[in-house]
Amino acid sequence: MKRFLSFRILFLFFTLLSFASCDYLQDRLTPSDSKSVGEQIKDYIISAFFAEQNHALYKFSTVFPDMAVGSLSPLYFQDPYFQRDNSKAKIVLIHGWDFAERQTDPPTDFNKKVANLLGTWNQGLAFITQTTDLPGGYSSSVYDTFEIYVFTYRTSDYIEVNGRRFIDSLNAAFTSSDKVVVVAHSMGGLVSRAAIQHANNTENVIDHIVSLGTPYYGSPYSSPQYTGNLNTIGTIIKFMTDTPGGQGLAYTNGISAGVTAITPPITDGTDQAFNFFLESMIANTSKDSITTVYGGDMGTANCTGPDHAATYQAACTVITNGNPVFSNSDGIVPLKSALLNNRAGTEHTVSDMDHSQMSFRNEGGTGGGLTKVKTHFNNVFAEVLTIVNAL
Repeated sequence: MKRFLSFRILFLFFTLLSFASCDYLQDRLTPSDSKSVGEQIKDYIISAFFAEQNHALYKFSTVFPDMAVGSLSPLYFQDPYFQRDNSKAKIVLIHGWDFAERQTDPPTDFNKKVANLLGTWNQGLAFITQTTDLPGGYSSSVYDTFEIYVFTYRTSDYIEVNGRRFIDSLNAAFTSSDKVVVVAHSMGGLVSRAAIQHANNTENVIDHIVSLGTPYYGSPYSSPQYTGNLNTIGTIIKFMTDTPGGQGLAYTNGISAGVTAITPPITDGTDQAFNFFLESMIANTSKDSITTVYGGDMGTANCTGPDHAATYQAACTVITNGNPVFSNSDGIVPLKSALLNNRAGTEHTVSDMDHSQMSFRNEGGTGGGLTKVKTHFNNVFAEVLTIVNAL
């Protein structure tokens, strides 16, 4: 591995040197006012090289049962080939959008990658190590039953590019003979859908996707037609989504050929909310049968529920009083969007569940909320167990 890395570094170094005097490429580039063609090519190669260092697939590995959230650390995230057990099915967790990390930031190091993972899956991974009484008489830990993997990526980058990175990582780690189920939160579901639709998905290593609060038709909070009417909060949201990845979450009305329209539609004058990328993915129905979706529904009555964090209480209040009104959502993603507008193979609605709780987190701070997300966890992994047994 060290020799391979050294070769890559040397190759990059000599490539940069060779491009320093490549004036013949002048006609193939649009030069800046202050940089030579060689400098532009060098910047592009460096940027492309480091962009590929911001994602990773890890195996979650521990000898300790019944772990608590505070005990999770980088020690438990290993190379995906670490102590493989090919007799077990594989569960791959993929997180959602993180507005705090932008594509212009320095490359993501290992500790930051783990922090990104734990930001979504800290509670879920703790549940995974605990004995779980799933419906159907199952009594064991999810960790003892499956091999657990986690994938992290820089969410500010294009969703389709992260989809390619995801499927490339899975192709390298697994084969079509492995049973692989992806459990995806929010944007992670879109990255997973982009992965199975990508041309690099030649091995069909993903057997099933279980999405939790994924905005298949986008979210109003990333739609310029919607946030333009929200004044100050709209300005803040625009800042958070001012990246290629955030813009890829923009709501879409479903107005393309082969795409079922969704209600309520967002319009601004004569302009309808339209997200070409999402509509192209929705129109491709080839993998819908292997997609199970979970949508959260706080409902207007639960916007101020004590189990929900203040962030999601505020978001729910806005979305249920905006123009148009989204009365059924997890505070961030409208229910119909999360359910793929009733186009998925299997769908589930989870009542009184906010966007963070969809990924088994309890950010509201009450014991009732923890019990609720544990029940949700049990239901999801009972579904996963049923899926795997049918493969």
